[in-house]
Amino acid sequence: MPFPSRASSRATGTVSSYFSSSALPSSPSYQYGPSQASQDHIEDEYDRLSRYSPSVASSRPSTAFTAASTAISRSNTPSSRRSRNGATPSILGQSESHDVVCAVSEARGVTPTVGIATVNLSIGEATLSQICDNQSYVKTIHKLQLVSPSRIVFMPSACPPNEPSTFFSLVQQLIPEADVTSYERSAWSETAGIDYIEYLAPEGDVGPIKVAIQGKYYAICCFSAAMKYINHQFNIGFSPQSLRIRYQPSEDTMMIDISAMQSLEVMRNMKSAKSKECLFGLLNHTRTPMGSRVLRNNLLQPPTNFDGFIKTRYDALEEMVTNEEMFHEIRKGRIITVRAATGVFAVEEQITHILIIKSFLESVPELYRALHPAQSDLLVKIRNLCRPETTTPILLNIKKVIEADVTYMKSPLDQRNQRAFAVKSGISGMLDVARLTYRELTEVIHKHSDEVSENHKIAITLKFDNRRMYWFWVPIVGLDVESIQQKFINVIQRKNHVECQTLDLVKLNQRLLDTSNEIVMQSDTVIRDLVKELRRVVPPLFRVCESIALVDMIASFGQVTTTRDYVRPEIEETLALKSAKHPILDKMMSSEYVPNDYYATERYRFHFVTGCNMSGKSTYIRSVALLQIMAQIGCFVPAEFAAFPIIHNIFARISMQDSIEANLSSFGVEMREMAFILRNVDSKSLAIIDELGRGTSSRDGIAIAMAISEALIDTGASIWFATHFIELARVLADRPGVLNLHLASQTSVGEGGIPQLTMSYKATAGTVDDEHHYGIVLARAMGMPDSFIEFAEYVANDLKKRRESKQQSSASQKEMHRRKLDLNLYEALQQAAKSSNQEALLGYLKRLQEEYILRLKEIEDM
Repeated sequence: MPFPSRASSRATGTVSSYFSSSALPSSPSYQYGPSQASQDHIEDEYDRLSRYSPSVASSRPSTAFTAASTAISRSNTPSSRRSRNGATPSILGQSESHDVVCAVSEARGVTPTVGIATVNLSIGEATLSQICDNQSYVKTIHKLQLVSPSRIVFMPSACPPNEPSTFFSLVQQLIPEADVTSYERSAWSETAGIDYIEYLAPEGDVGPIKVAIQGKYYAICCFSAAMKYINHQFNIGFSPQSLRIRYQPSEDTMMIDISAMQSLEVMRNMKSAKSKECLFGLLNHTRTPMGSRVLRNNLLQPPTNFDGFIKTRYDALEEMVTNEEMFHEIRKGRIITVRAATGVFAVEEQITHILIIKSFLESVPELYRALHPAQSDLLVKIRNLCRPETTTPILLNIKKVIEADVTYMKSPLDQRNQRAFAVKSGISGMLDVARLTYRELTEVIHKHSDEVSENHKIAITLKFDNRRMYWFWVPIVGLDVESIQQKFINVIQRKNHVECQTLDLVKLNQRLLDTSNEIVMQSDTVIRDLVKELRRVVPPLFRVCESIALVDMIASFGQVTTTRDYVRPEIEETLALKSAKHPILDKMMSSEYVPNDYYATERYRFHFVTGCNMSGKSTYIRSVALLQIMAQIGCFVPAEFAAFPIIHNIFARISMQDSIEANLSSFGVEMREMAFILRNVDSKSLAIIDELGRGTSSRDGIAIAMAISEALIDTGASIWFATHFIELARVLADRPGVLNLHLASQTSVGEGGIPQLTMSYKATAGTVDDEHHYGIVLARAMGMPDSFIEFAEYVANDLKKRRESKQQSSASQKEMHRRKLDLNLYEALQQAAKSSNQEALLGYLKRLQEEYILRLKEIEDM
């Protein structure tokens, strides 16, 4: 391909759960066929959790399966499994006769984020997607099955001969008609992917595509790999600007572009990354990391399936907040204390993981009992998944090896001790001897600490951390620091204390470390056998974990609903909100916040929102987008009454910042984002636009805003358009679907006859009255000097008079133009009279006469 791809790339990895860390036998009970795959939607939340058998979702191929799958990196010829007519058979039915190459890559971390790039060689079309999925990869597998790819390309680290990832194993088993292969790691480059887009996409599409893929790292890397694979394997190249490229969200989810995420402060506060003043911070009252991850995924990709997802969550949340006893039992359960563990060494991590699973299994029955009164479908299904019959056999297997009273602890010393004494006594003789030595050394260290304290007459507290192991903490009050530095080693002086050690303590620490390592290695054999045993019965835990994450998210919604007095939304074709509030500002301002009403139907779908500065226009339009997101993830909203339609796309054009990286001014960024919106907006979209056209001249700005507004009106989308262009709102007021609103304010005369501006922050019908010079009044309130204010008022009044003069009758305007033309002629004749060149003067006077007659005719034709 004649495209100079860049070599730079960033490594991507795979996500694998703890019980997927080695080869597992495939589950013989797994069933999946065309009748299931042909369903267009997942029917409800339970199906989403358990549609694919957890025995497959949590497993990797057996040794024999791994050996057989090594041959998957096939030759460049099309797959031998194709039918004779060249079409690829699919579980979704017979597909078209074409080659579809799909590159996939998953993120490192606990939550699987999967990038997908699909290139259809027959029609010259590429589709990019990035999906936030769960450990069963339900959404990703569903999307791949709908695409019916002929080849699926993975990174080498996810495929044999390396240990295959869970996702790789699922793709092999659930999409058997695809030719699965791998391609070199250097091909997965974000930089090269963007270069391919700039080179191959039509010129007018490049800007909108780059807006859509902003922040979609894995999707871009996959596109790079797909294009390089096609070029290398098939020797196929595309001409410049000949490939149709588009970004597509996952099925049954809403698409929110990255600029909307940022400007709406969905995941992060724009001013401070650490601040919790964002939608995620408002709703995140989860008690488990997995619950927080489920909430994050839902905010990034809100569901659009009402019957399958949203309604069941509403029912569960309503039951939870009305049954106070059940709600508190769920919130106080010990299951909320389980946290993800991080160990120093791999063997220690295994022991820690086993202890976390043990604590987890001991806590699941508490959630089962808490959900006993549940009546809603979703909570009942979660309760059934958490039955003791599911978790008790696994817990009993663990307790055969692990001490019953050993639990997961978080402090460094407790973690070391729990790992040392986790395995029961009597299972391994060498392990029991090593633990006896460990116990004796610990007693010696404590005895040494007492001796040092007594000999030096100082109060010593024995501390422990993973780096120094045991050390002395000595309060600095009444202490001679110089003598401490002479008698002790590794002395560190703090504000209120001194940290130090003795040479004997360092030696004892080393002996203790050696003994601890010996215990861990002796425990490793026992733990490995336990892990192998657990792998045969652990698959149901994945459904349990996902169920708990979901109930944790719903309980988090219940927490904010009960404390903020939210209401359950209705899902209708009409957007109707009574006394609705901006959810983040409502929390910050409490009773001071002024609620507003919203109404959008087919008749009123385009809303011009005008008002003076600081009247609340931006807050008003942002509120409707945030409330829409809350409603579609299954949360109640801050309003007296709420009804929402199902929205599939949310767009936002708010920021007035430039982009140095893209070499774009604020107006350039504005136009690029609006091009993206215009290419993707439809009747199931919601867009909020703030101050469009303010980055250029007033004349060009209002012209562009007018043209874009006309185009948006024709789309049938729900548009909330805040602007200072009063003329724009007035000109388009009679267009079908347009409703003019303004944030009211009152001007009054204060002490000394100085005008004062009072904001009501209340949306009312009509456009703002621009005769009161709100900007000047606001500038005076901000402390501008009186001389500036007086001159501004003079200019404003003079411009007002000029506008009024332009509105006079046509006869008066013609007379004014004639006078101006006569004055110009008089001045030109005066200048000509001073000329000494007679020949040039005659030619000049002739041209002046012709120009005067022409201009006079134009005035008469006005």
